Amino acid sequence: QEASEVLTALVPHIRRCTDAFSGQNVSNSLYGLQRCGDSQEARDVLAALVPHIQRCTGSFVSQGVGNSLYGLHRCGDSQEVRDVFAALLPHIRKCTDTFSVQEVSNSLYALYRCGDSQEAR
Repeated sequence: QEASEVLTALVPHIRRCTDAFSGQNVSNSLYGLQRCGDSQEARDVLAALVPHIQRCTGSFVSQGVGNSLYGLHRCGDSQEVRDVFAALLPHIRKCTDTFSVQEVSNSLYALYRCGDSQEAR
């Protein structure tokens, strides 16, 4: 209950934030959602984060990619998750790091619950 209320309270602040998100900021934000599950409140946070992910400055390191995707592993299959995948994709493609086995497994684990969407493919 309290976590849901916190997520709801954060949404307007995320939307109003004018600072540019770095890859690390995006990674931390998404990783922090790993225990929130599939709820309307979590989907609202994801929707609020999408514009920030799209405008993200700098590059993602392999750990950031793995952590970003891992944070989504309990979010289920929703349009908001698909939108986050679509926003992350250009950053993932630009990542030049060599991924460790942990980063690969964290990244792929997120896709387990995402259904057969174009974004997950």
